[in-house]
Amino acid sequence: MHRLYSPLLTVALAVLASGCAMAQVPGPIEDAEPEVTRQVAAAVAAMAADPAAEEAPLLRACPAKAAPPLELLQRTVDGEERSYLYRARCGKALLVTATIGKNRAIKHLHVKTE
Repeated sequence: MHRLYSPLLTVALAVLASGCAMAQVPGPIEDAEPEVTRQVAAAVAAMAADPAAEEAPLLRACPAKAAPPLELLQRTVDGEERSYLYRARCGKALLVTATIGKNRAIKHLHVKTE
């Protein structure tokens, strides 16, 4: 009975490991809206300069008063809202999620480690 569990456990661990590998963030895509990217980068720079911002500790390694370079990873549209996923490199790789509303204003901005 013990011999049966060992191969099954090995297969189960291999399946879990391959699933984790597939959950990686995709590579950059073409940025068809560079003005939105500039707007998001400026908002991230403002967030980095605000010590009261929740994400400020993550952004300490970003250049002072400079918008960090962003790579567009994903763009989705839901009605009149557009959502963007960017990678920022400020010492370590960060993921920036932004939602732009119909008036072209940022409705949601969140930064987390990759």
